[in-house]
Amino acid sequence: MRNRLPLLAAAGCVLLLAAFRPYNQGAKAKAAWMTVSSIKTGQAFYLEVAQDGKAVLREETAKTVLTRRGSIKPQVVKDFFREIDNSEIVNSQNVKESKMVFYRGDMLELSAYISGELKRVEAPLNNFGEAFSYAFGEVRKAVTALPEEKAMAGFLRAVPVEGEELELFRSKTAVDGEVKNVETAVINKVKPLMAAIKEPHRLVPLEKAEDLKVLQEFVTSKRLQGLMTQFYLPSTRGTFRCEVVTAARAAAAAGKKPAAAPAPAKRGRR
Repeated sequence: MRNRLPLLAAAGCVLLLAAFRPYNQGAKAKAAWMTVSSIKTGQAFYLEVAQDGKAVLREETAKTVLTRRGSIKPQVVKDFFREIDNSEIVNSQNVKESKMVFYRGDMLELSAYISGELKRVEAPLNNFGEAFSYAFGEVRKAVTALPEEKAMAGFLRAVPVEGEELELFRSKTAVDGEVKNVETAVINKVKPLMAAIKEPHRLVPLEKAEDLKVLQEFVTSKRLQGLMTQFYLPSTRGTFRCEVVTAARAAAAAGKKPAAAPAPAKRGRR
């Protein structure tokens, strides 16, 4: 994240739009998930809300990781979704370039369902307008008051691999010029993994240690490129870079020596 921020500023804070057709058109609660990052400090937080009021906030600093989870007032969420639906930036069909070359404020990466289509937009937060910023601030304020989540094993996030990264991945893993895809039916046996590739960039909860164990066994059995906590998944839905992130980490107590580092995880095939 930090390495990307200067590039965004230098490129004039280019606005990126992408649309994904959801794989499951069933009656699922409308949701939006986003990452807000500071160009100045390099710090970021993840925020997710659903139309029924369920919400997640994950904040990470150099020393700590804190996750809050629970429910907020649906009206607050309703107001925020209204501003998302009305946003000119979110609804734009064209890639735009911001004129704020020297912008040093917060960047917003937002994924949300618009008219049944999953869209993703990245732009300076203040480009979304005052009404959007106010509704966003009310949601964040409400989620900040939620209790800390300490029992969760972690999160899983999947990001589509494209461009040069995809070409590099193919060059390393192709056999006889082809990359062997993992079939959807096989991925579907690991529910958090399937959920993550259906909704890219979303933090999918790994509720228990068993969920993490099942995921790690999958990575090993399929000999996926990468590590247990960050690996590549070639599939019939596309190629994804998957990452396991922590849900909580407390700062080391003053005067105490840091705990010994865990043994290195076994690697999949590179």
